[in-house]
Amino acid sequence: MTDQGRYLSGVFCTLLYIVIASTQSVMLNIWLFGVNVFLVVGLSFVVVTLVFTTVGFLRQREAYATLFSQWRLLVALNIVSMFNWLFYFLAVKYLEPSVAVTLTQGLGPVSMTVYLLSTRQTVSRVTRCCHLVIFMTAIAMCIYTVMFRNAYTLYSREAMIMGIIIAVLCSISITATVVISKRFAVGKIPASALLSLRFPLLIAVCLGILSLQRGVVVNSTILSAILLIALVGVSASIYFLQKGIELTTPLAVSTVLALSPLAVFVIQLFNAHTPFSPMLFVMIMTIVSVSIVSIVYDARQIGRKDRVREKQLA
Repeated sequence: MTDQGRYLSGVFCTLLYIVIASTQSVMLNIWLFGVNVFLVVGLSFVVVTLVFTTVGFLRQREAYATLFSQWRLLVALNIVSMFNWLFYFLAVKYLEPSVAVTLTQGLGPVSMTVYLLSTRQTVSRVTRCCHLVIFMTAIAMCIYTVMFRNAYTLYSREAMIMGIIIAVLCSISITATVVISKRFAVGKIPASALLSLRFPLLIAVCLGILSLQRGVVVNSTILSAILLIALVGVSASIYFLQKGIELTTPLAVSTVLALSPLAVFVIQLFNAHTPFSPMLFVMIMTIVSVSIVSIVYDARQIGRKDRVREKQLA
């Protein structure tokens, strides 16, 4: 497969992740009200870890020796994974789904570009300009949400501001996750094996906090929903995301994730509690449009390099 083919395959896998995760974001915003977040996250990732551990030991047992030899990187991945999933569930709980996903996923390219420039790596001028537009639009969205969309949420304006802060922190932790996961992918670590060891810290923290709380409601309905979230909303989505990270560049993954807000916004239209907002739609379309420009430009640049390499080898 050519570099351009791998790039586009990675983009496709990341798009599959977006479809699944976007649907989940809208459903969680409705369902999480009155449900303990730490219960949902802790038990969901117990199931996820069991699924990928089973697959890993049956099909990719030899990869574990390599994984454990990089234990420092594995610990770092556990830490950032803990933050991005906890922050994600909290952001979706306190914010309108499209806003939460815009900040958690849409700001990823901005923090990735800052990281790449700070480590003296090359980022094209077109990509930098696109990500600057994303950053400015996200700021405008935060202001608009707090000032005008608080009527469509069950939480106070202060809770929404806290949700915005959590969402921004989530975007930074997601960027760190993508960078670390790419290092494992370069080392040819299979996605299932890596995912089986990615969440023990998250599970331990959630269940630890849960053990200190009283009056936590657990019934068959909640457990059934958690099982569905774990198997479809989390296991399938993060597998596709991990494959996307494996096949394409970290910057491409972060940029494709910026398309998530539009998917969430469209799904959110079917929820009568969050009516259509032309202003929100314009801001989301701005972020999505410049993300597409960035993706297409980078794909063409990689395709040009492929053709130059083929000519040199001919």
